[in-house]
Amino acid sequence: MKRIFVRELFWFVIGSVISLFLSFVFLGLLRLTSEAENLNSIEKIFTVQLYIIGCFVSLISIYIFRLIVKAVKNYL
Repeated sequence: MKRIFVRELFWFVIGSVISLFLSFVFLGLLRLTSEAENLNSIEKIFTVQLYIIGCFVSLISIYIFRLIVKAVKNYL
């Protein structure tokens, strides 16, 4: 039981770090990165909200991809 908990905690931490980078790539695709200097306060708040949404979507996508890989490994 302890081994499973440690493994899931490890994947959660690794997934969180990767999702931070992937959400920045997501904002880069929308051209909302630091190159846009003339944003007003509402646009800055919107950008931060999109960054947080990107983090959550990336984290969920990483977990889904991990489950698919695990299922394929078990099937083969």
